[in-house]
Amino acid sequence: MQIIPAIDILGKKCVRLTQGDFSRPRQFSASPAEVARTFVSQGAALVHVVDLDGAKMGKLANFDILDQLSYICRMQIGGGIRDMQGVNKILSLAATPILSTAALNEKFLLSLAPIKSKIAIAIDAREGKVATEGWLKNTQIDALEFAKTASKCAGRIIFTQISRDGTLEGPDIDALKKMRQAVKIKLIASGGISSLEDVLEVKKAGADGCIIGKALYIGKIDLKEAIKAAK
Repeated sequence: MQIIPAIDILGKKCVRLTQGDFSRPRQFSASPAEVARTFVSQGAALVHVVDLDGAKMGKLANFDILDQLSYICRMQIGGGIRDMQGVNKILSLAATPILSTAALNEKFLLSLAPIKSKIAIAIDAREGKVATEGWLKNTQIDALEFAKTASKCAGRIIFTQISRDGTLEGPDIDALKKMRQAVKIKLIASGGISSLEDVLEVKKAGADGCIIGKALYIGKIDLKEAIKAAK
């Protein structure tokens, strides 16, 4: 299983949110590039990057920083990618575009099928339903059913339990197992992972990758140890 450290960008800074709450960001570094270099030096082969400003605005807002990061690390990038122009901008960085809100547009979703191996779709769930627009808007769309449709047009699914994100309370393993049963493509888990034991539980549940954020920043998980444990 691949360990994927996370960088969230808000106001040009590296921050972490709790349960997607934009009103209380916690800044960890003024330099996303410095954080990326640290992750790479510790063995990260892929970094999960979210343009939080872009997620709120509905368009990429920190492309200059993303471009800078592209010279440092391989990335999967989400936040504000709502059309093919945004997809192509991320692909120009040799990175994987992560679609969330835009993927709910069935016509646009189907248009991605020819390049599905290059696309990731984020299924961000709150109480089993998909949340959109930077997790600010709730829908009545069932996360598992949407995942089945989305998986036909993507190379990987990134599944986040919003209620666990940034809480360090551990992942929702039952929900992860249900998602694993729902989709056959690559599945990456996110939300609440706070220990090596959590990493191993996620691996046991069948995830192909595991995104770790806050636990790395506050020292609850050592990235090198997590990478070693996940092999």
